[in-house]
Amino acid sequence: MGWIFYIFSPHIRGYISIFSDMVKFQSGAVVDIRPAKEKLKDYKFEEIVASANPVNWTEKPQSEWRKFPIFSQNGSGSCVAFTLAKLLGILYFLKNNVFVNFSATHLYQRRKNKPYSGMAGVDAFNIAIEGVTLEELVPSQNMNDTQMDSVDIPQYKKDVGSIFKIGNYLSLPIKDIDTIASVIQTTNKAVMVWFYFAMNEWGNEPVVINPNLDLNALATNRHSVVATDFTLYKGKKALIIDDSWGALSAMNGQRIITEDFFNARNWFSAYPINFKFADKSPDIKLEYKFSEILIFGQKNDDIKMLQNILKNEGLFPSNVVSTGYYGAITAKAVLQWQIKHSVADLLELNSLAGRRVGEKTIKKLNEIY
Repeated sequence: MGWIFYIFSPHIRGYISIFSDMVKFQSGAVVDIRPAKEKLKDYKFEEIVASANPVNWTEKPQSEWRKFPIFSQNGSGSCVAFTLAKLLGILYFLKNNVFVNFSATHLYQRRKNKPYSGMAGVDAFNIAIEGVTLEELVPSQNMNDTQMDSVDIPQYKKDVGSIFKIGNYLSLPIKDIDTIASVIQTTNKAVMVWFYFAMNEWGNEPVVINPNLDLNALATNRHSVVATDFTLYKGKKALIIDDSWGALSAMNGQRIITEDFFNARNWFSAYPINFKFADKSPDIKLEYKFSEILIFGQKNDDIKMLQNILKNEGLFPSNVVSTGYYGAITAKAVLQWQIKHSVADLLELNSLAGRRVGEKTIKKLNEIY
């Protein structure tokens, strides 16, 4: 059956826009199926931030919403790659006051689940740590999966990408709009945020129509976007997002994510960060007596002092707070410290992966400090 539309109302135009998006959209945010052991390696916001800075929630007119060039994934499952490409562009803009387009294709071709569509968030960030080339060298806009996967990328173009990379990334707590707004306010960076929805819910201001929608259902749309700003909107806390459905979609490529929708449908958030490390020559001025065994996942003052010691030896980032939370960043530093000071044989240390400060490590710490 064919349909002919005579469009006179802006409301009808909105419905037609949703229908058009419905035809071309392909879910691209892949559910994380890594083993629990692998997920323990993720760097989390709470390990290096004791508490997020309070957010100055004020109402901003649309003319003041922060916005960057809008990308178009055009029916591919590359939304995660486009999100990462924009995060890189914003990082470059913050440093050089020039927005540079990075290639989503170069990111997307290296996904672990290729040739299948979509990408995992952690996979995308780990690829960006290796580097991403420029859009003008490897085009990405308005291409489907097959076209993106078939682009030939000569080595010299990959080598250009080695210049542009992120240092690392932090996973943020889900369904916490204040923390995401705080990151944007404090760092001026943007944040990768993921949502799931039915297509008729994803309008200019997405709303929950089906409260029982299952994240893992085949028909559910799973999408990655860029949170660039925040505002009060109709009295509610809200994020401003840049979508990757082209500049003609939604509100010139942007959407309003209110706290209600965010709390119902957010399921992943992360942003890039560069760690700095002090000189590796230790300054043995710190003094502390350790007595209790420390275990991954704990939070206490002994771990805070341990982090200070690791900073002192250039193993834990010096540009973050010592929170006393024993997470993946601390575990990596502990393993390096244990190997450096020959606490035990390598087989034993690698099996623990830095997730335990036991009697041998405590003895060595107390000898030195």
